Amino acid sequence: MFYCIKAVKSRFKYSSVIVGILLFIMVVSEQVFAGWISFDTAPVNEEGSTSIRGLVSKPEGGGPFPAVIIAHGCFGVEPNHHIWAQRLNDWGYVAIIVDSFSSRDVSTVCESPNQVSPETRACDIYGAAAYLRKQSFVRPDKIAMIGFSHGGWSALYVAQDYLPEQAKEAPIQAVVSYYPWCESSSLKTTASPLLILSGKADDWTPVKRCYDYIDAQDRGYRNNISLKVFDKAYHGFDDSSMIPPVIYEGYTIAYDQGAAENSIDAAKAFLERHLD
Repeated sequence: MFYCIKAVKSRFKYSSVIVGILLFIMVVSEQVFAGWISFDTAPVNEEGSTSIRGLVSKPEGGGPFPAVIIAHGCFGVEPNHHIWAQRLNDWGYVAIIVDSFSSRDVSTVCESPNQVSPETRACDIYGAAAYLRKQSFVRPDKIAMIGFSHGGWSALYVAQDYLPEQAKEAPIQAVVSYYPWCESSSLKTTASPLLILSGKADDWTPVKRCYDYIDAQDRGYRNNISLKVFDKAYHGFDDSSMIPPVIYEGYTIAYDQGAAENSIDAAKAFLERHLD
């Protein structure tokens, strides 16, 4: 069983797709309540915890508001995550983009996904939740997360029934996982409400793995998982910077407007159901 422990620092040569720098600047400039903070991974302030960064933004007003933690993919924080933070603010949620890589001297884990493992990143999420619960503008009983690709894989760990006790934190109220690498061998106790959003044409993180993951759940846990599959959609289908499609290490990353809009609607309805 996994325990929240400090990740080993290491460096990795950055190899990524080209992203829209101007789009990044535009989105950040619109987040007038945004600011970078530092917090400890879970268990907070204990031996083995690591201090990492998070970018906090919130709706106008004093709150308190529900909050959503954003977990980036294997390339690190990208423009699409800032777009999502702004979108969550517009929906009435505090957002925090958790940067799991820079404090660990890592740029990408796309070719070595366990360099900063999804288990380690799950502890980052619980550390972010602990930070948020101390803020006067956050409702401490209404905290969710949304993860993308490697962050979506991490989300599957966040949803397991044993991790809150190990992290010494309350469970996350709702978990959204975009195109994750689904495991079926060990993640069998999904307790938090979980929404998985996958593309049928995804050749990097195939949706078949997610069917296997659901089938492998222990008795009763399967009912906590919802899977929505978008026909003809590839990996990264919600990321508008993936126009035209990008081929990375033989895998296709491509924006799909229909899948993006439908998945955003599904994520919004899911968060409203569990946070409002």
